[in-house]
Amino acid sequence: MIRIQLAGCSGGIGGRERQTTSYLLNDTVLIDAGTGLGTLSLEAMASIDHVVLTHAHLDHIACLPLLVDSVAAMRNAPLQVWALPDVIAILRAHIFNNQIWPDFTVIPDAVNPFMQLNPLPATGITLAGLQFTALPALHGIPACGYRVTKGNTTLAFSGDTSDCNAFWQAVLEDSALTAVIVECSYPSTMATMADLSMHMHAGALAQRLSALASNVTSVVIHRKPGFEEAIATELTAALSDRDVRLPHPGEVYQFG
Repeated sequence: MIRIQLAGCSGGIGGRERQTTSYLLNDTVLIDAGTGLGTLSLEAMASIDHVVLTHAHLDHIACLPLLVDSVAAMRNAPLQVWALPDVIAILRAHIFNNQIWPDFTVIPDAVNPFMQLNPLPATGITLAGLQFTALPALHGIPACGYRVTKGNTTLAFSGDTSDCNAFWQAVLEDSALTAVIVECSYPSTMATMADLSMHMHAGALAQRLSALASNVTSVVIHRKPGFEEAIATELTAALSDRDVRLPHPGEVYQFG
């Protein structure tokens, strides 16, 4: 069983109903650390042992520095952060550099730090009983999605991406797939903007989702502010026979 608390699932901010990407899996593993992370209780944040990042854009890492600062004194072990090697390099150079934010990988000291930054092994890794394997993404910077498996339950997270054929091919070939958590930033009327920003639009996403097995649940996230209803209308019309979910921050789903 995989329980997902969608602390943040929006493509921007604006009131409590819009919080950026932050998915809490089974209470102790977090995918991305956007503004939605800040809506969790202090106790819930302190229980997070692993943060797995898709990429280093601000809407996906905004609350990571604040998380470490807020819960370090409540933890008995370092917070473990995992990402592609290039993403770890970006965090070291531009965030935890003692200018934008303290380098918590050496505080209070290098032997017992509050946080550790870990390059994700190419073969994947198991964290708190969840098996993580990187999936391809196209977003203009180092980025990936993730295949997450526990028992008979398999979820595919797209991360931020344009229409990435390699991602969809991997998803189509995954006979164990339970659900896909996929971004859709714009309606198809804004396909040019989606292509320029390397995001998905509803027309392209509808075609991809219609090719999946009929029993696969689709969770559509990262809708940009002001376009949520247009995206929802377009996708529900095109995929009326599918289990397509259009969540708001704070919702909880359980698979398996």
